[in-house]
Parts: sequence; structure tokens; C-alpha cells
Amino acid sequence: MNSVQAHGRGAGSILHRPYDLLLVVLLFICSRAPLLNLGFGLDADAWRIAGSAFDIRNHLVYHTSRFPGYPVPEFINALVINHGWLATNCLTMLLSLFSVLVFTRIVEMHELRHKLLTVATYAFLPILWINSTNTMDYMWSLCFIMLTWYALLNDKALIAGLMMGMAVGSRLQTLILALPFIYLCYDHKDGLNKIIQFVLSMFASSILLYSPLLITYGLSFIRHYPSPSGLLQSGYLAVKHFGLPALIVLSVTICLSGGSLRNAITRKNKQIIFLILSVVLALIFFIVLPYHTEYIIPFLPFILLLVYQIGKRPLLILTSILIISHAFVAIGSVKHLGNRKAQVRVFDVGTVITNYAARKQQLAIGRNFSTASINEHSVVIMGPWLPILAYLDENVSSVRTSKRMYDCNLPSAGVRDFQHDVSYRYLLTSDELEALLKEGFKVYYINGVREYTIEVYGFDLAFCNTTYVPLEGKGINP
Repeated sequence: MNSVQAHGRGAGSILHRPYDLLLVVLLFICSRAPLLNLGFGLDADAWRIAGSAFDIRNHLVYHTSRFPGYPVPEFINALVINHGWLATNCLTMLLSLFSVLVFTRIVEMHELRHKLLTVATYAFLPILWINSTNTMDYMWSLCFIMLTWYALLNDKALIAGLMMGMAVGSRLQTLILALPFIYLCYDHKDGLNKIIQFVLSMFASSILLYSPLLITYGLSFIRHYPSPSGLLQSGYLAVKHFGLPALIVLSVTICLSGGSLRNAITRKNKQIIFLILSVVLALIFFIVLPYHTEYIIPFLPFILLLVYQIGKRPLLILTSILIISHAFVAIGSVKHLGNRKAQVRVFDVGTVITNYAARKQQLAIGRNFSTASINEHSVVIMGPWLPILAYLDENVSSVRTSKRMYDCNLPSAGVRDFQHDVSYRYLLTSDELEALLKEGFKVYYINGVREYTIEVYGFDLAFCNTTYVPLEGKGINP
């Protein structure tokens, strides 16, 4: 038995009675229920996953939702995709709930004074709350990371490797966490043998899961996308998701816990060193790729467990209250108004409520777009709205014979209303636009596409004989 298990057995259980567990499950499900039937999610990538799953299920055609590939959620969602977003979102919610239960067991195995507080904060972190109700892949990878961690704490290196392979198959970026997990293997008896088992099973399962991408795309699916936002924008997103007061108190807690960290490192506390290594990797990863705040989701359990293990009780309680309340009320929020303008608000609507309203608006816009006045023999540049329209509008398809989505990774791909000869594309290069205009196509573009085209291709659609089609709900940007 390792030291972590020994601590856990002596510290007691959090959910040791059946009705405690039932209460947690009911609270979790009830808190998520209002968001489950509001589309696949505000992020257009969730609709891309749905499109990939739709074609796997109905046409036995595989195209990944986007590179570098997310085969686990794509293929498993294909099993329920014909029941719509309620089914796929419920699948994400159940995986998220399972991750909470596994995290509870992990917390019980550590020498922690604030176990229930740690678990409650994890279960109701607004960023996890929102992402546990959509069809994105973040919570899939997080659940398998929890299983990897739990298996290693129980000396099950082979199972841990398989679970890590599932995490990598959900999000390739989680491969970076293999490093601290290898360190955790080394802490066990027969460490080298455990490392070999873990690494071999992880790579074998990962290669197997990515074989559909290898067959479909070759090695071209392994690619890097430059971050469209800098650290300043990422800082704004962090404030948006966690709340400024919570981030301030959390920073103070970490600063006041420097002595505890130094003592733990001096004593060579393997679990603290493992958590520090995981958190440092999270910071490096986010600095290198400040794309979405959601990119740090796989690292959040390690950050929580480290902070709640070394922090002072009053500050930890305050941190948890501020983080969870941010779901309902945002204190000291900053709202972008466009044209590099921002508005600071003392109080604003919380992130979960905001997400609820935005997803309702997104659905309304997506469903009503087909009523827009578009001439026949036209092309409409949709930007991030393309996968949403492709799924919602029964009249558009990538093939004439049946309803089918499109491969989001092919720049020239899109969907088409064959009856009215209207094509819908993500973006157009200047050469593609010029060729279409010469062929007599009328070209339209919608909200945000002009700015997006300038950013990506460097030319302005407003000066290219194109027509702007305004949509209601202009502030929504999937």
C-alpha cells in the first residue's frame, strides 16, 4: 500500500452513506438540466463534433470534427446522435458526473483537511458546469484523466495507460500529462516496470484510437494552429470564467502558502511534487497556447488539489464561495463592446446564466437563418456559423442524394441548398471569391465574417462586390 492510500484510509470517506451519494448526484443533474436541451453548445466546435458523429452514424463516413482529431467523442457520440443534442449533452453530463465521483475517491486518498470543500468546488466550477452540458470534448478527456490518476494511485499501471490513451483519444493535447503520471509511476514499487506498462498501453491504445485519422488523412492530421489570442485576451477570458475576486483571493492563497510548498519539496513529498509538476505544465501549456481558457480544464483537478492541500482554511472557503457564486453573479466583470472598447461592470450576470441565454439565442438565429433573403445561384460565407447551419437546416447538405455534413478540415468544403442553388462556405480566399464572381455567383457574408476574413486572408469583403446579410443577435459569436 502506498502512502496516499494509507492517508486515505485513516481520514475517512466523504460520501460514505448511500443518501449522501444520491444527494450529490441529484444536485449535479438538477444544476445541469436547464442547459441540456439548448443545442450542442455555444462553441461551434461542438457542432462540428455533432456533424462528424452524424456522418459516422448515418453514412459510415468519417471526417474528424477538426485537426488533430477527437476520435473518442466523435465515435461514441455517433451511437446516440440521432436522438439529437439532448442525448449527446446528457452523455457529456454523465461522464462529468463520473469524473466528480472519481475525483472524490482521489481526494479521499490524500491527506487533506478540506475534502468536502475541494469536491464541491470541483463539481460546481462554472467552467466545468458549462462544459458538462455541451457536446465538446473537454470533459471527456478530463474524465479519463481522473481514471488514469485513480488507477495509478491504486498501482494499476496497465489500466492507467489504457485510460490515458482514451484521454489522448479525446484530446491529443492531454498527452503532456503523461510526464507527471510517469513520475507518479516511478514513486511506486517496481517503478520501471510500472512505467513500461503505462507507456506501452498508453501508446498502443492511442495509436489504435487514431487509426481512423491515419487511414483518412495520413500524418497530415498532426498539425499546429497558431493561437488567435495573446496572453492579455486569455487573462480577460480567465476573469470571465472564474471571476476577478476569486482569482485575486486564489493568488493571495498561493502566495501565503509558499512556505508550505517549500517544506513539502524539502521533505520530498511525492504527491505534492507530482501536483506541482502538473500545475507547472499547465502554466507552460497555457502560455504557449493561450487559445481558450477551456484548454486548462484537464489541469484543474491538480490545481485544486494542490491549493486546497496547502492553503489556509478561511481563504479556501472564501475562494470556493466566490468561484461557485460566479456562476450566478459576476463581480467586477469586463465586457467587450467591439472596436477595442470595453465596459467595466461592478455586478453582472454570472457565466452559467449568460451561457444559458446565449445558447437560446444561438438556436433561434440558427433556425431562422434559412428565412433570410438570399438569391438563387449564390454563395454565403458563414464563418463559425457554418457547422450550426449545416446541422439545423434540413435543406442543406454536402451531397445531393441525402442529408450529409461536410469535412470541416477541407478549406473548399461546405454545404449546399441544391434546390435553390445556394452554397454555404466557411471562408473564401481572394482567388476563390474572384472566380465565383466571374462565374456569376452573388456572394453574401454574415456577421463577423468581414473581420474574420481580414484577420485570416488580409482583404476586406466590403470592397469586393459582396453583400452583407445582417443577422439578429449580433453579439453572439460561436
